[in-house]
Amino acid sequence: MKNHNKLNYTFLVIILIIATNYLLLPIFNINSAALLPHTVHVATTYILPWIFLYWFIRLVKAIESK
Repeated sequence: MKNHNKLNYTFLVIILIIATNYLLLPIFNINSAALLPHTVHVATTYILPWIFLYWFIRLVKAIESK
């Protein structure tokens, strides 16, 4: 139960940081409507393939060890 409370706290902090950044972006003349598609593009192009590769390598190693 203790880990569950810590997880809830972590998610609340992350949501608070994202909301604060979203509200402060117009102050720095950053278009917040264009930020989400750009972030999704960067994540799907550069970050997600590495995550997939990591888990695929773990799967192959687990299958080979059997």
